[in-house]
Amino acid sequence: MSMGLMVAAMKIRVGNPLRKLVLIKLADNASDMGECWPSYQHIADQCEISKRSVMNHIAALCASGLLRKEIRKGGPKGNSSNVYFLTLDGGGASPAPGVVQQIHQGSAAGSPPSESPAPGGSAGAAPRTSQSLEPVNEPVIEPITPQASTKVVTGEVVPFAPQQPRVEIPADMPGPKDQACKTFKIWANYAMAYRKRYGAWPVWNAKTGKQMALLVDRLGAEVAHHVAAHFLKTSDAAVLRKCHSINELLANAESYHTQWVTGQRVNGTTARQMERTEANLSAAEQAAQLVLANRQAGGRNEYL
Repeated sequence: MSMGLMVAAMKIRVGNPLRKLVLIKLADNASDMGECWPSYQHIADQCEISKRSVMNHIAALCASGLLRKEIRKGGPKGNSSNVYFLTLDGGGASPAPGVVQQIHQGSAAGSPPSESPAPGGSAGAAPRTSQSLEPVNEPVIEPITPQASTKVVTGEVVPFAPQQPRVEIPADMPGPKDQACKTFKIWANYAMAYRKRYGAWPVWNAKTGKQMALLVDRLGAEVAHHVAAHFLKTSDAAVLRKCHSINELLANAESYHTQWVTGQRVNGTTARQMERTEANLSAAEQAAQLVLANRQAGGRNEYL
């Protein structure tokens, strides 16, 4: 554990308590150079959150410039964990700017990744050390949370060309059939997911059409259908009792949008886990401050 990085992680505001917990966990595993390679599952287990949440929070930390990630390939089974470099203020050294790098390991099982020669032909950096002891078995290619179908080019948002449905729409599906209809995509995704879960089509009527149009207005045409399909994966008891009613989806549309973006499905159990995580985060902050204070006090006593 690097105390300098722990202190820096404690002081940085990342806008999300679970994201800060992930950052503190990485700092706990990091060497003084800010380097570590814990697996997604290990971080998830330690932080008591889902593996997908860990992946999303790490992606956000990379995007904010607090973390850099390198992908290692070539382990005994063709995969390995990522290598992370914490780039906190006052933290350790970080790799040169650029896109995510890929490190190919040697053929020997369990051997550490080789280091690139230092500039000027001098010896490479010291061998990597990490406090993480869990096995390495993360996939090389990470799943990506679906996002809005737009791309950014030189500061401009350029919409993608309209796409045909990825699956054939059954002829007996109720509701709109015209793909140009405002509610076609969101209804088709909701109805298909509904039939898959319950074995029957949901009811389509004038009220349903108005509700679907409201969902498109509130969430946006490019993401509303994703949220509607994700809603049918919810297994909360209150939602199940209402058979995933559109009323429930409309009443809490923004909440289900957040669950879709983060890959989480919040129910009574996960809500209690999040409460415990908040308590653990507070305890971790207090413990880190106490350890730092004790080390500083010990350092002063050496010169008395």
